[in-house]
Amino acid sequence: MKLRIAITGSSGYLAQQLITRLGADPDVEFILGLDIRPRRPEVACPALFLRYDMTAPWGELRDYFRSRDINAALHLAWQFNPIHDAKRHRRVDVEGSANFFRAAEAAGLKRIVYAGSTTAYVNAANTGELLREETPVSGTPRYLYSKHKAEVDRMAQEFMKQHPEIQVIILRGSIVVGPHTHNIVSRMAEWPWRSFPWMFQVRGADPAMQFLSEEDIGEILYRAVKSDVRGIFNCAGEGVVRLTELARILGKSPRPTRAWALYASTALLWALRLAPFPAGILDLMRYPWVADTTRLKTVFGYTPRHSSRQALEAFAAARKL
Repeated sequence: MKLRIAITGSSGYLAQQLITRLGADPDVEFILGLDIRPRRPEVACPALFLRYDMTAPWGELRDYFRSRDINAALHLAWQFNPIHDAKRHRRVDVEGSANFFRAAEAAGLKRIVYAGSTTAYVNAANTGELLREETPVSGTPRYLYSKHKAEVDRMAQEFMKQHPEIQVIILRGSIVVGPHTHNIVSRMAEWPWRSFPWMFQVRGADPAMQFLSEEDIGEILYRAVKSDVRGIFNCAGEGVVRLTELARILGKSPRPTRAWALYASTALLWALRLAPFPAGILDLMRYPWVADTTRLKTVFGYTPRHSSRQALEAFAAARKL
């Protein structure tokens, strides 16, 4: 179908790249970009970029969809970096997503893409086995990004069951890294200062980790918007990188520390606003949460061009420059 697409969280780097590409696609008739801090890229097709807060009453979003004859939407809006206001964090992530799905239903959209995360799998009970799309998602309650990703993932799954007439795609992406990465990942890599020689880790924990290149997530999002497939897809580069390997790729030395001491000191630094992340993020560096990407390759039809290691190395090389 000819696409009249809305993109929430349209001002992010990946969204801006995607908008430029969609704007030049003959199948795209119109793009509506919504973001609390709107950016207006030059695009070839008709487009409108508006300031919009996802926590606003859902009826406003429905009316935006209806008035522009939107038939497809990509939900990217999220509180990516940790903040101290937990209520605001939840309102943006969970309530904002509920508003999105409710508005999409009321406006009669035909295609919905939700950008989820493999952090929804993070759980202290994980055994290290590959996690498939049918694996229940819980997220770690100690890190709100992970917890909210799991909650909204379940919300999206329920929406998919209740609305078989709507094509719904849930993309569970691993950590995206690359030359343009400026988020909690880059902040962790550079904290407390760029040349800090160590990377702390929970003693006895050296989990395998997955990464996804900026190029690959851009291609996956583009294909998802254009595709007729539906369902849930884990997205990650081939292979894994151990936490100790990650530290060395970033030019740091692993420094194992007792769990109680590392969690307590990180929590204190976060409370004093001396660290950019809470202690709960350590769960992502302590427990395994490696996803099986078979469906991405066989059903969705895409094999990432860059391995997890290559994506991480591109990020590390950009930091050095």
